[in-house]
Amino acid sequence: MNDSQPRPTTASAARNYLVFVRAGRSSLHPRLLAEDPHRNWDCCVNTWGDVRAEEAPGAEAEWHLPGGLNKFEAYQGLHHVLMARRPYRYVLMLDDDLIFEPGAVSRFFQYCEEEELALAQPAIALGSHSNHLVNVRNAACRVRRVNFVEVMAPCFSHALLERLLPTFTLTRCTWGIDYAWSSMLADTDEKLAIVDAVPMQHTKPMDVNGGPFYERLRGMGIDPKQELAQVHSSFAPWGPMRTLAQGHRYRWPLPAAVNAALVQALEARKGAMHLGRGGTLAPQTPAPQADRPRQGGLAGARATAG
Repeated sequence: MNDSQPRPTTASAARNYLVFVRAGRSSLHPRLLAEDPHRNWDCCVNTWGDVRAEEAPGAEAEWHLPGGLNKFEAYQGLHHVLMARRPYRYVLMLDDDLIFEPGAVSRFFQYCEEEELALAQPAIALGSHSNHLVNVRNAACRVRRVNFVEVMAPCFSHALLERLLPTFTLTRCTWGIDYAWSSMLADTDEKLAIVDAVPMQHTKPMDVNGGPFYERLRGMGIDPKQELAQVHSSFAPWGPMRTLAQGHRYRWPLPAAVNAALVQALEARKGAMHLGRGGTLAPQTPAPQADRPRQGGLAGARATAG
């Protein structure tokens, strides 16, 4: 088996879900495996940096795969091989600096199934490191409908993953790929959601100045801000990022109007609550979207990059 093929490390029961984690030496994903002994998901570890596949943490994962500049580029090359072995119903793509409660990832997949979500993510815990407020937990919801899911921990239904796979190489830094998803899905019936019932702790803030990934990008002459601007100029307006007015699965058995008002009230106070608990925000601010025409979408972005 060559290095472009997934390397199986254990035999798994028939599981319908896959966690694909981009892992360095200090990756936190071994906790996910150890704390969910009856998990309903397989795990594929994609190593980066100087970590060889056989040295990767989390040896009990079903698959190990080295390579790729980022997790989306790596997954794109692996997708058809994995799906040929098992047609996973959902794929969750995690960074390696995320902490979940024991068994939470299995519960997350259950919510995705029950709500028939197309694109979702676990909520960012209040007081954690976040990029966008819309992705931070709202305590009034179990599942909250939104118009934006970010690249940190997106989960795709099988059908939507096939459709969005070409976007995975829109940018090398991964900035803006999630904006493209929102643009492409803005006028569809696909359900985008934050699963507030499953919050995750993001343990590291974005470090564009000293982080090893961004150091590598600089060495390659890649400017994340330029790549992000390219996506903005290529895809139709869809923003601003927001929680939708309806379609949520509420946490408490209150009258619908009360629940809806509570969701919006917590959204309005979320920034102060998040920062008050020691949280951080590092937004990649979307470009102004009023009167901004479409410039070719996916094809236009690739033409500009070329």
